[in-house]
Order: sequence, then structure tokens, then C-alpha cells
Amino acid sequence: MLKNIFKFSTIALLLLFLIGLVLLITAGHSIYSGKGASLIFKNQSGLTITSASIGVRGQSCSVKRLENNGEINCYFGNLSDSGYQVDVELSNGLIFKADDLGYVTGGIDFIDTIIINEKGGIILVPNSRT
Repeated sequence: MLKNIFKFSTIALLLLFLIGLVLLITAGHSIYSGKGASLIFKNQSGLTITSASIGVRGQSCSVKRLENNGEINCYFGNLSDSGYQVDVELSNGLIFKADDLGYVTGGIDFIDTIIINEKGGIILVPNSRT
């Protein structure tokens, strides 16, 4: 009889452990899913951008032409620790790049703005919310 009680309690503990594990995984997934980076990319260079590409962890957003004072919106989902990669070519032929600009990660909604200024500088205006 003691042997049967031991078997039952062992099985009950294993089941409780597995249920707890499933609940933790589900909670973790719900915390990190649906979060990402909403990005506004603004051209304030005084020139037309002839091509621009913004990327995060293999995801990219690009535009072939963006007039001065124009902007585009991008969204990047399923993030992990990373930064933005930005490549911009202006109508005068100048090329500007930024690797690992800012910081994004999973579990947080980012609402960022990247501005190309009149000197060709790439500026990040970060904002985030959980």
C-alpha cells in the first residue's frame, strides 16, 4: 500500500511540474509576442534620398525615393537584442551608414524615429513602452 501511495504522489508531482512548466512557457510567449519596433524614418537632409534601407535582425524596410521632409513608417516584429542598420544614399551621391544604431529587444514595444539631417547625420530618437 505504501508503494502505491509513493507511485501516486510521484506521478502527481510530475504532472504538477509539467503543468507549471507549460504555464511558464505560455506566459513567456504571451509577454514577448506581439511586441516589436514601430519606426518613423524622416528625411530632413534638404535633398532627396535616392535609396534607403533600415534593417533589424534580417528584417528590412526600404524606400527607393524619399523627398526632403518625407517620411515612411516601418514595423519590425519578433525582436531580440539588436540595433538598427541604416544605409542611405542622397541625390548628390553621398552615402551614409550606421550599424547597430540604438537598441531593441524582445518583450518591449519600441516607437522610434530615425532622422537624416542636413549634414547627412543619422539620428535616433528612441522611445519604448512595455
